Amino acid sequence: MTDPASLYRLAHAALAQYPLRDAQPSLLSISENVVFRIDTPSGPRHVLRLHRPGYHTAAEIGSELAWLDALHATGLDVPRPRPGRDGGRIRTLCGTDGIPRHAVLFDWMEGTEPTTDVDPAAFARLGGVTARLHAHSRQWQRPPGFTRKVWTPATMTGPDAPWGWWPDAPGMTDAGRDLIAGCLRTVAAQLADYGTGPARFGLIHADLRLANLLISGTHTRLIDFDDCGISWFMQDLAAALSFYEDHPQAPRWVDHWLSGYGTMGDLTQADLDILPALVIQRRIQLLAWTGTHARTEQVRSLGRDWTGRTFALCEAWKNGRLLRHLG
Repeated sequence: MTDPASLYRLAHAALAQYPLRDAQPSLLSISENVVFRIDTPSGPRHVLRLHRPGYHTAAEIGSELAWLDALHATGLDVPRPRPGRDGGRIRTLCGTDGIPRHAVLFDWMEGTEPTTDVDPAAFARLGGVTARLHAHSRQWQRPPGFTRKVWTPATMTGPDAPWGWWPDAPGMTDAGRDLIAGCLRTVAAQLADYGTGPARFGLIHADLRLANLLISGTHTRLIDFDDCGISWFMQDLAAALSFYEDHPQAPRWVDHWLSGYGTMGDLTQADLDILPALVIQRRIQLLAWTGTHARTEQVRSLGRDWTGRTFALCEAWKNGRLLRHLG
């Protein structure tokens, strides 16, 4: 159910459960989730997130909110969920289709979504913030019942991956299928060698692409922890390049991110060496996503050559030319 009238009805039903007077929703985006800006005549602005049905359980969403609480308590500027009239922070609604849908209300965060014209210095700030995020993740004692998805080759690019199965992507060819399958076999072997020790693998944001950042002056803020989960810490840098892995500025973005990260945390040569594998795996995960979201404006905006460019990136990675400046 994605028609605006039905979504607005759901938004009003959710808002009725919060202590807000004359709250007015305005549709911001329809992607994995549906996001509304919420304005009130005399109060602060909010964001209402209507979750994609069947993607996260209430327990998974509650775990995301628990991490946000813990991050905020350490001084990190992250989204803050608001309680409803009954004190609960997760609303469960049913639309006209009868499918349950979870909703969460957050405080509004100021800033502008960056484009590919972003000042590379913003990536340095992003690296520093991500290092703080990872430091918190490594020492935080997760509460009982904490549950989030685990992002590994099986769940990112396997046949049962939540984002889709990459051979079904638009524009797939037999040669492209063989190329990607070979890349993924090598990626899996490299990740197995790299390992999942606690210094390398833990709770991460997992979707730090440009659309999930807000730039305000000299501040880079993280939003949308909806895909946070257990994975390799370096995956957060791979995700920061999402959809733009072949952009001419991508090497500069990586360099600035690494510089910023280094001011707050430590990286080893092994961490740098595994990055190209994580980048190509993420690109293939996004290729799978284009197959399950082929009719969306976001996928159409990528252009008809996006799958072909993905093949070119796979060839570059196979031949050791993806982010080769790190070596």
